[in-house]
Amino acid sequence: MKKLSILLSVLAIAGLAACKDDKTPVVNTPDSFTLNTPPTAEQYYDLTPEGTITLTCSQPDYGFIAAASYSAEISLDKETTYHLESNSPQSASFTINDADVATGMCVLRGIESADDWSDAGYQPLYIRAVAQLLNDGTGLVKSNWIELKHVKGYFAIPTPGYIYLVGACSEWTMTETETLRNWRLYESDKAIGSKIYSGVFNVPAGQALFRFYTELDGNWDTCSYGPANNHGGEAVASDGAFNIACSFTDGVFTDGIKETKDNFNFVDWPGGEMTIVVDMSVENNMTITITEGAHEVVVSSYVYMVGNNANWATPSTEAYADWKLADSDGSGIYTGTFELPAALGNDGADGDVLYCRFYKNPNGWAAAEWSADAYGANVDVTPGVSFPTYTGEGCFVLAGAGGHSITVNLDTNNNAVTFTIND
Repeated sequence: MKKLSILLSVLAIAGLAACKDDKTPVVNTPDSFTLNTPPTAEQYYDLTPEGTITLTCSQPDYGFIAAASYSAEISLDKETTYHLESNSPQSASFTINDADVATGMCVLRGIESADDWSDAGYQPLYIRAVAQLLNDGTGLVKSNWIELKHVKGYFAIPTPGYIYLVGACSEWTMTETETLRNWRLYESDKAIGSKIYSGVFNVPAGQALFRFYTELDGNWDTCSYGPANNHGGEAVASDGAFNIACSFTDGVFTDGIKETKDNFNFVDWPGGEMTIVVDMSVENNMTITITEGAHEVVVSSYVYMVGNNANWATPSTEAYADWKLADSDGSGIYTGTFELPAALGNDGADGDVLYCRFYKNPNGWAAAEWSADAYGANVDVTPGVSFPTYTGEGCFVLAGAGGHSITVNLDTNNNAVTFTIND
C-alpha cells in the first residue's frame, strides 16, 4: 500500500505540473545524481555466470520524496552504451548480473558469435546509474560515470547450440572439418537452450547411415547418440556398433534416441533432402523425427507463470515445469491453459486469488520480464481485459480463479497479458 500511495503521488504531481496557478510542487528533473565508486574499483574483476556487481547511488533530487526506478548503463569508452536491468529496480542500492555485464561487453565489442570471440583480457569498464519515475521516461536522469579499472569478460552472447551428424555422408570423422560444419543441427534462435536441434541435409543414395555427437572430443565412444529401438531390420555389426535398418512411413520416420554407437541406416534411401529434428530434452523423452524433403521447422519456446499457482516456489524451470506458456509458431504470443487448485498459495493462504508474473528464464526471485508494475505494486486484473506488462516484481492479481480452468495469453510484442476464466 505504501508503494502504491507513493506512485499515485508521483502521478498526481506529474499531471498537475502544467497548472501554473497550482501550488503543488512540480517534477524538477536534476541534471545528474551520484553513483558511488566501489572500494574495489581498482581490483581485478573476473566476471562469472553466477556473479553480481553491487552499486549504490544517491536518490535524485526531484524536489520532493519520490520512488524512482533504477537501472544501469555500461560502456567501454563513455560514448557507446549498453543498458542493464537491476535485480532490485526500486532500490538505490542494487546489483547487476555479471552475465549481463559480460553480454554487454561482447555487444560493445561487436561480437555476435563464438567465431568473433577473442579474449581481450582485463580492460576498463565504465558504469553509470539510470533513474526514472515512470516507464515513459518521466524524471529520467543519469548519474556520473564510475570506472572499474580491470574487468575480464567472457563470451556471453546467447547463441543456438548444435550437434553433429556423423556418418557415411559426412566423412566419418571426429575432427571438425569444414565438411562436418555443414552437418550441424542447430537450436532455433528463438529457443536457445531447448536442446531441440534441426537441419535440412542433402543425403546421397547409399549414404543415409549416421548417428549424432554432441561434441567432438576425439573419442568415438563418448557423446554419441543413435536409435533407441531395433526396427526389425537385420542388425549388422560395423566398427563395434550396429547398423539399425530404418524406413519411412508416409514420408516420416520417428524413434527414440539413446547413448549408443548404433547407427540409423536407411537402406532404401533414394537420395535427396531430408529434414531431421533431434529432441534431446529430457522432458520430451529424447526423440528423433526425420521427414522426407525440406521443411521449415518451428520450435516452441516458453515463458513461465510464477506465483502462488505453484505455492510460491522459488522460480526455476523445474519448479514451474507445469506452468509454461508456449509460443508454438514463433509469433511472440505465448498461451497456456491451466487447472488451478481451489486453494492457492502455501496452505491455501491466498484463497481463490491468483498472484503471478512471468519469467523467460526463471532463476530465483528477481525482476520478471513481464510483471504488473515496475515498482513492485500488485495490480488487480479483470478477465478478458488486456493489461500492460513491465519489467519488475509486481504481481497480476486475478480474483476468483482458484478451482477453475484459466487461459493466459501473453503478447511479448506489445507487452500485454490477458487472463480468461474458462468455466
